[in-house]
Amino acid sequence: MKKCWFMAAVILCLLAGCGKKDPMTEETGFRDDVSPEALVLSVSSELGDEYWADMELAPEFLESWYGISDDMYEEYYGQSPMISANVDTLIVVKAKEDRVSDVKEALDAYRDAMIQDTLQYPSNIPKIQASLIETFGKYVCFVQLGGSAVEEEDEETALAACKEVNEQALSVIEGELTK
Repeated sequence: MKKCWFMAAVILCLLAGCGKKDPMTEETGFRDDVSPEALVLSVSSELGDEYWADMELAPEFLESWYGISDDMYEEYYGQSPMISANVDTLIVVKAKEDRVSDVKEALDAYRDAMIQDTLQYPSNIPKIQASLIETFGKYVCFVQLGGSAVEEEDEETALAACKEVNEQALSVIEGELTK
């Protein structure tokens, strides 16, 4: 009888993968084993000279500027410009399981405040208006990029170009999380 139980346990272990965790979670279809820094670096590499966010975002700024405290995430990585006249920013937060919506809400509130802020440099307005927030499983991404897209002839063209850059960045992140 002990042999039967042992064999049943071995078979169940083999069928279940013997405790090996699949990085692709069944609930979301996205991996959860990619570092936020790797995702940001993938976007930076893809965009090349058009990626203007060049300074690492410190944890105290993540909380004071974006409203995301350290109890809301497992890890994060973000970059913003070293020059305050530029607003190009990319933040990837790997939220704690039960805090994904809280992180998204905080980023939504930040984005809304930026859009309402009328004291922006005119060249930054298309980047701010084109900013996007997207969730991929546990990862919540704030993308406000555009590089030189703001040098387009008119505001409408600049806005469309910034949206395209942001969508490209999100596509890179999604691709990394579905490999």
